[in-house]
Amino acid sequence: MLLSSESTKQEQLHPCDAYTRLKQRFRDVGRLEAIGEILGRDFLTAMPDGAYRSRLNQIAYLFKRVHQDIITPEVRRLLDEAITHEDNHGADWDDWDRSNLRAMNAVYEEHSLIDDDLMEYNAKVANEGRRCHRLALENNDWDMGRDHLRRVVDVERRIAEKKLKARGGEDLYDALLQDYCPGYSHSQIDKWFKLLEKEITTMLPRIMERQESRPEPIQLADFFPVKNQMWLNEEMLGLFGFDFERGGLYQTGHNPVEGGTPDDTRLVIKNVDTKNFLDSLKSALHEAGHGLYIQGLPRKSWRYQPVAAELGAAMQESQALLVEMLIGRTEEFYEFLSPRLEGLFRAMRDPTLHPENLWAIKTQVRKTVDRKRADEVTYFYHILLRYRLERDMIEGRLDVDDLPALWTEELHNLLGVMPQDNAEGVLQDVHWFVAKFGYFPSYTLGHMLAAQFYQTMRQDLPNFYDLIRKGEFLPITKWLNKHVHSRGRLMDSHELMRDVTGQDASPDFLLRHLKERYVYQNPDIDE
Repeated sequence: MLLSSESTKQEQLHPCDAYTRLKQRFRDVGRLEAIGEILGRDFLTAMPDGAYRSRLNQIAYLFKRVHQDIITPEVRRLLDEAITHEDNHGADWDDWDRSNLRAMNAVYEEHSLIDDDLMEYNAKVANEGRRCHRLALENNDWDMGRDHLRRVVDVERRIAEKKLKARGGEDLYDALLQDYCPGYSHSQIDKWFKLLEKEITTMLPRIMERQESRPEPIQLADFFPVKNQMWLNEEMLGLFGFDFERGGLYQTGHNPVEGGTPDDTRLVIKNVDTKNFLDSLKSALHEAGHGLYIQGLPRKSWRYQPVAAELGAAMQESQALLVEMLIGRTEEFYEFLSPRLEGLFRAMRDPTLHPENLWAIKTQVRKTVDRKRADEVTYFYHILLRYRLERDMIEGRLDVDDLPALWTEELHNLLGVMPQDNAEGVLQDVHWFVAKFGYFPSYTLGHMLAAQFYQTMRQDLPNFYDLIRKGEFLPITKWLNKHVHSRGRLMDSHELMRDVTGQDASPDFLLRHLKERYVYQNPDIDE
């Protein structure tokens, strides 16, 4: 029997009445969250400036309303009844229902740690941070952003204190880290990052030496119209299977952000640079990985239920980086792309667009101050820098006033480069301004998971590189959908990695990948 005409699992009556009522409650909460996502997309792309203040209040209200609808005594009672029913009548519960109930309880526990006013204030501060960051970056003015960042650190510490007091943990930063890398403590990440720093620092001179023995690639120096670039970006999304009936690709003056819903997946990239189509293509491929994950979630059966959500930022970034870095920087990718670029940009036989040259550009290792322009090898150092700084800010070891100077000093220690100004340094990322303390480690953790999936995928698809060379990306997307996207939160990240790859998450796969591509450039060779 169904609750409505929708033939979905979330609409089916369950032998446990409490669980049926919980599904109804979380369905309604999910609809409110979807409204908030669309308001956020509009905020980045089409909202007129005059709507700024009212939109902040609208989004903050939705966060508060969702919060209030979750933490009621009735929801707690229904959860307790459903958990008891599952314990006593296990045959009535399949794996999806069990996982959904577990996810419901986790959502409730998370929200119950924060009061209404703090939740609303945090949402407002986070969304104010987008405009604040954009203005500070455009004007290269640290003073324009400093006070806002101080407010963010204060509210993030207050939230972390409440979470740490209620559920324990190693420290304040660990409490925030769980929002983005659930199940991974900072002590585990410290161990992995220490190994990665040691190994990458050892291999980097070998990479640079090998690179110096090859001709310097010809850098892009032409005019690439925005319209042509966006056509290329959308074509690539389509080849990977992105459904434009349920989404789109847009430009923004703000820094891009992941998000969207399975029914309305509006991907956002930074305004296109007409001097370098590779930058916008890189961003489009990255967002494609996010979008394919979101669109591939179990929408038809479990839409709006917690079990239909993605597995956190680290898993999200694994999908984005797999498309952008691991697939999008293969030689075969540029063998496919090159002849199409010549026609698109009317540059027939242009040596700049030759596949070997494009691949050389994309795999060139250079020490840069800009995370978003970093190569695949030195990218790790940019994450390590931010990880250390944000942890020290939350733990009270670093004052916001001292952040620009320490940023410059630590970046120089890690990479030997120094930003010329704050726009090249501490202002380049939006994450801290929008209250995403704890997010940065998800990039490297995601890179690790991506490399692990990449190895298993190549084993399962013996014609993997031929598929890329031909531009036949759908089998790759189908593999990801089967093993990752469609499973939502049926299992946690640790269980998923073991189920798909046969092993726990490990940095070894990322290190092997970097050695194969940048040291040996032979996928069959072992060290």
